[in-house]
Amino acid sequence: MKIYHELAPYYDRFMSFIDYETEAEAIYSFLCQQQQAKGRILDIGAGSGGHLIPLLNKGVQVDGLDYAEEMLALLNAKIRREGFVSNLLHDDMRSFQTDAPYDVIYCFGETIHHLSDTAELTDFFHCAHQSLKAGGSLLFSWREKSYFTELTEYGEFYEHHGDDYLLWQAKVLENEAAAIAYTAFIKGEGKDDVYRRFRETHRLAVFDGEQILKAAQSAGFRPRPDLKSCFDDLLAEEPDKHITILEKVNEDGKFSQFIQK
Repeated sequence: MKIYHELAPYYDRFMSFIDYETEAEAIYSFLCQQQQAKGRILDIGAGSGGHLIPLLNKGVQVDGLDYAEEMLALLNAKIRREGFVSNLLHDDMRSFQTDAPYDVIYCFGETIHHLSDTAELTDFFHCAHQSLKAGGSLLFSWREKSYFTELTEYGEFYEHHGDDYLLWQAKVLENEAAAIAYTAFIKGEGKDDVYRRFRETHRLAVFDGEQILKAAQSAGFRPRPDLKSCFDDLLAEEPDKHITILEKVNEDGKFSQFIQK
């Protein structure tokens, strides 16, 4: 899982088009709905803190986990600058363990597609299950196959962010996967306007709803589609994007009953 090592210093510049504040607000609404705004929360794939920082601003106790040390360094600098306290974990979403259980774990940014296959997806669910309190919730976003199909049909396309450019290349791989490569051209800060070029490739696994549900149930979760109202507006204009909410089975094999508003 090589994720954003080279891009890390420029990540926020290239991802400025994502409305992290709105997504974080939806997560916060969910926490309030489930009376967990004062609980222990874990952000998987925290990156540079697009969701984590806004939640800290709202007084939520949220920790972050990421595979890329470079991203965690950026996030740690932001947290220190803002005067917050957060436990940052350099770990792998396929094999992580936590010292104490969390009330809610979320994994946004479609991070689960960086997993290689359903076996690794199941590993992630097992780790999340072990790291949650009984009755705790796991929230994560994912994309339907049509999203990746559209990307691969484009083949090559570029994005322009200020003076910086990203050339993207997408192609279909075997075993329901896609390869997304980018070549970044970063404008230097000196007077000579020299651009730096670097390239990274990410293999993204494509899952369908049935695969996700089967893997989740094998790890001890059940789906809670009745709790998704907080995310309806967020998903309204993206029909190929989903946010799945899972609930951990209690130790007695039963499921907790959330208070509904």
